[in-house]
Amino acid sequence: MSAASDRIKRWREDPINFVRENFKVEPDIWQQEALRVFPSQDPDKIRIALQACAGPGKSTVLAWCGWNFLLCYGSKGDHPKGAAVSTTSDNLKDNLWPEFAKWQNRSPLLLSTFVWTKERIFAKDHPETWFLSARSWSKTANAEEQGRTLSGLHSGYVLVLVDESGEIPVSVLKAGEQSLSSCKWGKIMQAGNPTSLDGMLYGASVAPKGLWTTIRITGDPTDPRRSNRI
Repeated sequence: MSAASDRIKRWREDPINFVRENFKVEPDIWQQEALRVFPSQDPDKIRIALQACAGPGKSTVLAWCGWNFLLCYGSKGDHPKGAAVSTTSDNLKDNLWPEFAKWQNRSPLLLSTFVWTKERIFAKDHPETWFLSARSWSKTANAEEQGRTLSGLHSGYVLVLVDESGEIPVSVLKAGEQSLSSCKWGKIMQAGNPTSLDGMLYGASVAPKGLWTTIRITGDPTDPRRSNRI
């Protein structure tokens, strides 16, 4: 148990090695940058925005961070709780949520500890209180109704993941931030393509300095931090 506890602590402090050791892959340079920021509770780093070109592996980073959160955070009687949303329910169902299943299947530890379903990932020992849920809104929902999607996360350890956030209303972000107000450790992480001047990704880009850590990902061959997949 002592060895397991030490390993969990090490992975919590160093998500890059968590990825290497559990999934047997080497993160890209920009992915490593995001993984380094993830554990920090510096007030300037509790909000992370991945502003990306198409196809660099941003949903993969969200899934890696989600698994790191589920496995490595929490305390006795206070389990981690998180939620994931995307621009549409179909997008969440077809992209980010299967990404969680893909990486779980590469890790015997995660397969033995958690259950993946179409609507929730939960710890086998504490299914009611230790989870990450897939949340969505109806196609006719207005901005206020969409904002309520992330309400109700009450825990000392909270994670909010937002995929394809380029056109998601800022009201959704505000509801997620309410969950961070009283937790011991909390993080909001969004990723998307910069396609709109109205969505929460743009809002993060023009927010006051220090409110968001924004990582910009490109396929430009002259950029040493580029995604080689583009």
